[in-house]
Amino acid sequence: MEQDVGKTPSSIEGASPVAPMAVPVNEEVLFNGLFGPDALRETFNDEFASTTGKGVDRLNGFQFRTSAAHDLTVASAKILSGQFRFSPFLEVLRTKTRDKPPRLIGIPTVRDRVVLHQLNKYLAALYPERVPKNVAGTYVRAIAKDLKEQSPTDTWICSTDIRTFYDSIKQDRLLKVLSKRVKCICAVKLVTHAISTPTVPRNTHRSRHKDFRPRNGVPQGLAISNILASIYMQDVDEAMAKLDVTYYRYVDDVLMYGAEAAVKSGFRSLRSRLIPRGLSLHPVGSGKTLIEPLSAPFGYLGYTFHWPMISVRDSTIERFLQSIVAKFSDYTHNKIRRLAKFKYLDEDRLKDIFLHELNERITGAISQKKRYGWIAYFNQISDLSLLHRLDVAIEGMFKRMPDFGHKAPPELRKLRRAYYEMKFNPQGGYVRNYDKITNRIEMLALLTERGRVDPEEALTDAEIKDRYEKYLHHILAAMHADEGVVYG
Repeated sequence: MEQDVGKTPSSIEGASPVAPMAVPVNEEVLFNGLFGPDALRETFNDEFASTTGKGVDRLNGFQFRTSAAHDLTVASAKILSGQFRFSPFLEVLRTKTRDKPPRLIGIPTVRDRVVLHQLNKYLAALYPERVPKNVAGTYVRAIAKDLKEQSPTDTWICSTDIRTFYDSIKQDRLLKVLSKRVKCICAVKLVTHAISTPTVPRNTHRSRHKDFRPRNGVPQGLAISNILASIYMQDVDEAMAKLDVTYYRYVDDVLMYGAEAAVKSGFRSLRSRLIPRGLSLHPVGSGKTLIEPLSAPFGYLGYTFHWPMISVRDSTIERFLQSIVAKFSDYTHNKIRRLAKFKYLDEDRLKDIFLHELNERITGAISQKKRYGWIAYFNQISDLSLLHRLDVAIEGMFKRMPDFGHKAPPELRKLRRAYYEMKFNPQGGYVRNYDKITNRIEMLALLTERGRVDPEEALTDAEIKDRYEKYLHHILAAMHADEGVVYG
């Protein structure tokens, strides 16, 4: 969930309202170091050797290994000479709600993921002040704490969002902004080619790739997407931070609050600053922009604030319940097929696997010291009755499950307990901590528990690790989706 963030620094970190400038770096040394053949190969081995995602070349990390050394050596030479070109990104459409168009995501090839990963590190070194240090929930926590000290009548709120944010960024302006600090010509070329590379539907013929070349915007889904958007908005964020309002921007969602006149003036100021950048806000009265006293309800980043109560947006609650319903439906409709395909499983094992995975969707999980899942994201709510209602709804879903005797099993975990455990006792064991799985024996035990390994199957250590990492990626991706695609 780490995204492009704009905020008043003093409102969170006690820092000066003016963002610190980057520490001078030797760009040439940095660029050559990050994009040398050894560095690219090391990054692939550390970060992408087990990735399951496939680009237009239809190769995942495991399949790319056979040609990685050669392909990355060639890529390094082309990058350092300014001749590198990205392969087209593979189009993936992610739906939000039925009344919104899907979000267009570009999936790079494994080779290009390595390059973009290094390019992101390069930009982060030059723009350290634009690297987000927190995730959305951190800002919600700070906002909630601050608003409790505000007068519900004297404090006014502006909640709004930027229309089609990534797609509307002017490429020529972005490159002009970059060139003020980035003096390495090869780096600018690499960014230029990345943002102008087409995102194509699956099986698109090479002759049609040019039809999908973007004229504007920054492709979503790339390692550099967030920091490029943040750099583009730097002048706006810094100017807004100097106004007499508290200002937050998280990707395209904007929140500001203060005195009535200052908030209304701040909205007009933000709107006027966005126009020359090709960006715009939804107008007041559209349902997307609200300027009201704090006593009026408003939404931000999937949360709803009705002073002093903090809850979750109805549409976000509904999406979470739909994801749980989908788990039940998948179990019911695919049970016979799974029993036929996996002879080592029986009905009791399928029930156990279903309950393990359902419980994990309820409680969330921890991996690489990050908290995943719906309850992890929404752990700033004060409307705890919502968790009770959701628990009752999930328990009710078992009434249609004859395999479970039409009632929820006693092992079913609860959101209301997961809320406290994730927030105050994440290491207590109620929430699965994947960081505690450190060796092949533990990986194999989890795969066996989840029915991902035939007990008679002989696997090498490398095969166990690969299968475990694919499964972990699968379940964490589902939890990431549960976090809401909560904004936008």
